[in-house]
Amino acid sequence: MIFQRLYFRLALAMGALFVVSGGVLIWISTQMSEMHSLERTQLLNRDIALHAAEDMPLLNNGAVNKPALKELAHHVMFINPIVEVYLLSTTGEILSHALPYGTVLRERVRMEPLKRFLQGNSKMPIFGDDPRSEDGQKTFSVSPVLNAEGDPAAYLYTVLNGKTFEGVQESLNESYNMRTGVSTIVLALSAAFLAGLVLFFVLTRRLRLLARAVRRYREDSYRGQLVLPLRGKARDEIYELGDAIGDMSARIERQFDAQIEIDRNRRELIANVSHDLRTPVSSMQGFLETVLCKDLKHDEQREYLETAHKHCLRLNQLIGELFELSTLESGTVEPQWERFPVMELVQDIIHDHEISAQERGIALRATTTRKNIEVHADIAMIHRVLENLINNALRFTRENGEITIAVSEERNGVRVDVCDNGEGIATRDIPHIFDRYYQQDSTAAHPSRGLGLAIVKRIVELHRSRIEVESMRDEGTLFRFWLPQPA
Repeated sequence: MIFQRLYFRLALAMGALFVVSGGVLIWISTQMSEMHSLERTQLLNRDIALHAAEDMPLLNNGAVNKPALKELAHHVMFINPIVEVYLLSTTGEILSHALPYGTVLRERVRMEPLKRFLQGNSKMPIFGDDPRSEDGQKTFSVSPVLNAEGDPAAYLYTVLNGKTFEGVQESLNESYNMRTGVSTIVLALSAAFLAGLVLFFVLTRRLRLLARAVRRYREDSYRGQLVLPLRGKARDEIYELGDAIGDMSARIERQFDAQIEIDRNRRELIANVSHDLRTPVSSMQGFLETVLCKDLKHDEQREYLETAHKHCLRLNQLIGELFELSTLESGTVEPQWERFPVMELVQDIIHDHEISAQERGIALRATTTRKNIEVHADIAMIHRVLENLINNALRFTRENGEITIAVSEERNGVRVDVCDNGEGIATRDIPHIFDRYYQQDSTAAHPSRGLGLAIVKRIVELHRSRIEVESMRDEGTLFRFWLPQPA
């Protein structure tokens, strides 16, 4: 719809603004011209009442000299047809005039404007009551008529823009100059309106290009590259909008790619979990069926049941790791921060795994630069990290090997190293060992499958830290991470 277009709305709004502005401008110009004319007339005729009052004896023994007033009025109006002459009492009552009977509608005029006029310090024009109108106001000139003692006995009140002036004013309003002035204003506003339309068209062109590019991007189901002709250094709001839309499209593309990667990882996870769960379940089923179907000796039954029990434990471990990693990656788990000495936790971990290490002929030891090093972390989560790393080291360290946990202070926190001299990791596998269920080089003695290292990485990330790994085949592996110190 054309009415929904931004350009049309801007043009319509500008047109309405120009019509209102033009009307106001014409009205203001007319009023200013009229006020200027009235001010000029009043200034030019400021002393007309004074001179008229001096020329004629308007009072005779305290009474109005009507013949003299009539002669004065005809004399003044002959010279200046727009002037009307009235004789007022000191209280503003109209005593006499020379106008036709029935044309004067007031019996008195207010004295306050007259007094301001006589003071001589008020700004022109000053408006007084129009005797020929019940509520009209006109410019005027006034002068006192003095008695023998020199005191004001009456006032000569001359209206400067009377009925004759109104007729002249109406004819001037329809004159060539007035029509020319109004036409000039209308033409100027029309030209400005057309120029504004062209300017709006140019300014909205970039918005139309943006809308076209985004619409094409939407039609392509938000895939592919969003081509924006306005990308670059932002010079105004439209360029900033173009940059923002470009950044948004790039983020959408990254989110699409991330979603595809998540979906791929989900399928791989399901496949790997299914494989790992199927193995212990199949073994348990086979051994239990053997126990049920065959007449076995007590020792053989115990061996089969122990094997089935071992697979049950492995199955429970896999399910627990899967649940733990899902919880950590859900975004709902936050570390329970507390202050504790990290070496006490390390000693507890070594004590828990000491028997298992001795059975395999592996030495476990801990070193530190200072005994009472404290960290600010979640003690349960860090316990889980060290336990997973120790279990991983025990799994890949040969007999008579050694596993060391070293704690030291650095400028950016407390560094924890878990080092072994076991089989090591192939160089091509190092970037992937923290991936869920990554299948290590099949030639290794113990191909790595599981979620332990993925859990370790996620916990370290929740502590706003990182974990690094260094390894060489047949020489050993070093895992290193940092923990924050108490403030």
